Amino acid sequence: MTEITQEGWKNKALSMLLAQLTSYVLFIAATVIPSPGTIPIIPLIIAALTLTAFVVFWPFRGSMLDRIVTLVFGAISLIFVIVPFPTGKVPPDQTAADGSVLPWYSWALAMGLLLVMLVVFSFGRQMAREKRDHLIRALSHAVTSGVAALAVAGWCFLPDLGAMLAKGTVAGTVALIILIVLGLALAVASTLWVRDADPDPDIRYPWIGTGLMSVMLMGVTIAATALVLGRIIG
Repeated sequence: MTEITQEGWKNKALSMLLAQLTSYVLFIAATVIPSPGTIPIIPLIIAALTLTAFVVFWPFRGSMLDRIVTLVFGAISLIFVIVPFPTGKVPPDQTAADGSVLPWYSWALAMGLLLVMLVVFSFGRQMAREKRDHLIRALSHAVTSGVAALAVAGWCFLPDLGAMLAKGTVAGTVALIILIVLGLALAVASTLWVRDADPDPDIRYPWIGTGLMSVMLMGVTIAATALVLGRIIG
């Protein structure tokens, strides 16, 4: 089999978009299939698989440690979808009828803490390197991959967001339009990323990772939209 060169990777925009579309379809389909109980099991599984595929088809330069750190941060973010983040005073509009904290609000608090930890850890790790060549690139890749890994858990709140959008309110319609525009913008941006990419030559199909990264980043907008609509329409 002929080896695909780095120059050939830059011509894989269509394959990248196909991988991206497939991931979107899986997440949207997860809202149609009801999860047993109150935990969004199916979206959680798809988010975990997306995170794993992203690490396998790594679109950056970096070591195995970079991929492991990304996987760990993503896994912790997914855990906080299920485990409530300990918090003090909660706004009344972010509590359920039984008084419990709404899951996307709880996850948003955990996300804030994890982001701070990610930046501090990434910066500290780069400073600890004996040879700090390509420092800016390594730091940006570490933070970008980490943010994408944290954000993918936001897709677990798509079923809740879908229920809000189904109410047919003006706010919900506007939110849906904004989400579609953002998704299309990321798709366009990802075609530029894959053409300008400089991934590790030893990674196979890195354009898949580039496509999945856009989907993962959209996860935080899903959770944020659920949080905002929860305040507006409940």
